[in-house]
Amino acid sequence: MKLFTLALAFSSSLVSAANWQLDNSQSSLHFVSVKNEVVAETHQFKQLSGNWDGSMVNISIPVNSLETLIPIRNERIWQYVLQAEQFSAITVSAELKQDALANLAIRDSMLLELPLNVTIATETAALNAKLRITRLSANTLQATTEAPLMLNTGSFKLLDGVAKLQELAGLKSIDTLVPVSFTVRFNQQ
Repeated sequence: MKLFTLALAFSSSLVSAANWQLDNSQSSLHFVSVKNEVVAETHQFKQLSGNWDGSMVNISIPVNSLETLIPIRNERIWQYVLQAEQFSAITVSAELKQDALANLAIRDSMLLELPLNVTIATETAALNAKLRITRLSANTLQATTEAPLMLNTGSFKLLDGVAKLQELAGLKSIDTLVPVSFTVRFNQQ
């Protein structure tokens, strides 16, 4: 019993020393665009930064880190959809209390449903995420989407920008629902 209590106390202290930084080299964020109703392409943001202070997770995604593998498309999305000249980053925040993860042993994971507050340009909307959180080591946590988040570009007032992309590319349609998936890894500092 003493060993169990000691292990639990040790595990709790690991999470409670709350200065966790996002490791960009071990994190990723991808989304899928669908054009002309049948052509799906996967894109990514190559830079993520963030921290977790034991109560709030904050992530910043520089819009100029978007990579679609077509430079002119990158530029058009930056200009017309994400308004990169005015808004340099997409931000995501979520309330996550340290006690929710206090009993998570190394190599164990748990499912957690968490509302994410996402801000793109001037608009903020909540997206419900089903995440698998895994303790990889005493000082490393990883969160991965169990299912893609469905981002509605209309909720962020991005429809005019999407319409401009469609016009410039000569497309019949660009789907306004965008599946998003991510893995973020945090290391305790």
